[in-house]
Amino acid sequence: MPTWTPNAQALDQIVLILAGTLSSDTNVRLQATNALEKARQETDFDNYLLHILINGQSLESQVRASAGLMLKNDLIKNLQSKSEDLKSHILQEIPKGLLDSQNLVRNITGNVITTLFSIFGVRQWPNILPNLMELASGAAGTAESQEGAMSALLKICEDSARLLDREYNGERPVNFMVPQFIELTGSPNPKVKASAIGCINQILTIKSQSMFIHLDDFMARLFGLATDEDSNVRTKVCTAFASILEERPDKLMPHLDGVINYCIHSMGDSNEEVALEACEFLLNLATSDMPETIVKSKIPILIPVLLEKMVYSEMNVFLIENSDEQENENVEDKDDDIKPQMAKGKEAHKLASKNTTNNEQEEDSDDSDDEDDIDGSMEWNLRKCSAATMDILATNYPYEVLEVSLPIIRERIVSPQWPIREASILALGAIAEGCLDQASAELPSLIPFLVERLKDSETRVRQITCWTLGRYSSWVCSEALSGGSCANYFAPTFQSIMECALDTKKVVQESACSSLADFIDSAQPELLTEFVEPLLRHFQAYFKKYQRKNLIILYDTVQTFAEKVGDQLCYKPDYIEILLPPLIEKWQQLTDNDKDLWPLLECMSSVAAALGESFAPYAVPVYERAFRILAMSIEQARLSNDNPGFEAPEKDFIVTSLDLIDGLVQGLKQHSAQLIQQFDTNEVSLMKLVIYCFDDPTDDVRQSAYALLGDFAIFLMEPLVVPHLHQVMVCIGNEVTNRTFRSSAACNNAVWALGEMCLRLSADIFKQYIANFMNVLIPLLLSTDVEQTILDNTSITIGRMGVHNAADMGPYVPQVLVTWCSFMKYLEENDEKETSFEGMCNIITTNPTSLNPHDVSGRMAIKHFIDCIAYYEAPSNRLGSKLHLLLSGFKSGLGDAEWNALLSELDPFVGEILKMKYGV
Repeated sequence: MPTWTPNAQALDQIVLILAGTLSSDTNVRLQATNALEKARQETDFDNYLLHILINGQSLESQVRASAGLMLKNDLIKNLQSKSEDLKSHILQEIPKGLLDSQNLVRNITGNVITTLFSIFGVRQWPNILPNLMELASGAAGTAESQEGAMSALLKICEDSARLLDREYNGERPVNFMVPQFIELTGSPNPKVKASAIGCINQILTIKSQSMFIHLDDFMARLFGLATDEDSNVRTKVCTAFASILEERPDKLMPHLDGVINYCIHSMGDSNEEVALEACEFLLNLATSDMPETIVKSKIPILIPVLLEKMVYSEMNVFLIENSDEQENENVEDKDDDIKPQMAKGKEAHKLASKNTTNNEQEEDSDDSDDEDDIDGSMEWNLRKCSAATMDILATNYPYEVLEVSLPIIRERIVSPQWPIREASILALGAIAEGCLDQASAELPSLIPFLVERLKDSETRVRQITCWTLGRYSSWVCSEALSGGSCANYFAPTFQSIMECALDTKKVVQESACSSLADFIDSAQPELLTEFVEPLLRHFQAYFKKYQRKNLIILYDTVQTFAEKVGDQLCYKPDYIEILLPPLIEKWQQLTDNDKDLWPLLECMSSVAAALGESFAPYAVPVYERAFRILAMSIEQARLSNDNPGFEAPEKDFIVTSLDLIDGLVQGLKQHSAQLIQQFDTNEVSLMKLVIYCFDDPTDDVRQSAYALLGDFAIFLMEPLVVPHLHQVMVCIGNEVTNRTFRSSAACNNAVWALGEMCLRLSADIFKQYIANFMNVLIPLLLSTDVEQTILDNTSITIGRMGVHNAADMGPYVPQVLVTWCSFMKYLEENDEKETSFEGMCNIITTNPTSLNPHDVSGRMAIKHFIDCIAYYEAPSNRLGSKLHLLLSGFKSGLGDAEWNALLSELDPFVGEILKMKYGV
């Protein structure tokens, strides 16, 4: 664009406004913000911002940085409306900010450059990478500008590394960048050196061949930098070793012994960032495919270091003791004390490890959550990384880990210094899952010792003991259930944790309540029978004591309890009168837009489903509110779609409302129709809202919506689903067709819901949809990149289509039967497997010519089906009759000789089972 010159008066005005937005005075800030909105309307506003950032050397750096951030955000939001001249001007001028003497200005300029690069890329901004690389080389400019250029390049590599590995005019940027980055690792400037390693680390993660060509050269540089004086360089070196281990372990193999020793040594570095990255390498090593002998040989020197690093540092001890002295149960939680809650869409039907589960919400049992629970903080640190490494090593090398760690733990667990005592108990928890069998001889003495530690005078010892006992809950419960020598451990352990959850310290309450959930989850319902009423009484007390953060844990524990012992609650009005009032009281205290409502809605969903008809007296106000929140959130979503200025709602309100309504439907079953219709109008009905959710871009929303649809199909097919059937079918088809990895759970629920629907629709109604659905389900079934749960549910649904529509399913049998058998063979025997088998029997019986026993593929399909039948241990009488009829037909069609020849190709027990069970 032609040379642009700012108007001095307008420039001063905008500078004044920007300074006002940074004022500590609320009124000044408000006035400045309002003035800023008017200034944004000016055509040259972006030019002024750019000028202030690049040429405002006489101004405060904070004002210039503010201008830079504002420019970046405006370009992100409104780039399409900017003129080509303005874009060109910005791209030409912005790199000059890297030459500035102010560090803050250089950093903000780097951020703007990174953002612009992600938008324009190499094609539209071809000179930026060569310019940055030249500046980074130090050939021009100052040491500060060199640092600024490297910082910008590092940000580009972090955000857009893949763009650098594409061809532009026959050349890939990484081809000339990587050698220069390697050269820059020898820079005398520590910041440039660290940034250069950081850039290479990012390029390593995209598996660029350009990087692998130079990997030997890079590794040679790393070995020389391993003892660099600068801690940031050493941190990046450890990260680089971890990246190479991940991407090219073969290259690390000849040097592995030395690298492991280096990282073990670096865990003792005075800089915690270095120590943490070194530990990250060792954590990655524990999960890698490196030879076991190498890792095993390091366990004797590694375990003591891990145990040492699990001890709180002196500074942490000081902060913790100060915090624990003040943070008691009466101190109100602040917003930033509470880990952000994310509602997960309901997994209507999750089939894990070829086993079906109840229609319940998938629980997140990720190990990282366990590590967060160690000290109640969200920060990933050396202590947690050490515990996680210990956990993985114990899983992979239980004998070796136990042999080295147990003597040290036994010695330190009675230390008079509480941080050492605490870390030893943490270590016991870390090895719990991996070493459970190997440690069984120690547990009879360790568990009572841990129970005694629940009364320790130190807050953090009580806290970690709860966590560790939770990790051993499966052993304590299995001993009690099997009547083992330690069967009597369950009651005192469970009782002690219940009491500990009444602790006056919030961190102990949190850990004890989580541990309770672990024990409830691990126990069989009969084991909990004597504790149902005492636990309900304790829940009442917890609800009175707990602040916001621990209430979230409590909701989860109550949810687990209701799902486990719902049968023992629903026929006991006295129990319900203890359980529900505290929940309803919290429910009434929260407003419709309070995020604390999310975990409570999820809890109420499980309680409503578990209590069934017994929840009826509470159902109307609970449903009315859930319906209101759902309708309000969807309306807000519609408004925000039409008007970008309207703030979109948090989708978690939609997810949790859908889940609560689903819980009510599961609990009240057919009787929920009256409840739902009571609040439906012509303008707003529940089914219309659910259909709207099927098109929501958020995967969790669709996931919960399809879970609810499946329960509608089971209990409310005629009144709710049938009037909207075609629309629903189109939505299911779209969900399956557009499946991505992220939307797998929503797709899984949609397929499951379809299976429930086809069981309850007449053959005439469902017939019109079969061809379209089989066109999308068959590719899904035969895919190699689909999650197991979807494959299992797809198999169930395809079989179920034959329950009423067997005649129309015949043409598809040759395509699906072999694969269908491979997934159905090991599924848990329940109603879903039964109805799917019944449907497949109907299909084959009704279409006898669909499988030719004398054709190779037909014979193969029959063989798989026979094998699958033999694995079915306890079919119902009805299904058994169908299987007998079908097997007799196969034998008759093949003839005795061919039948016996076919059986000889299967495991010997198959023929014996068929003869014994079905007489064929």
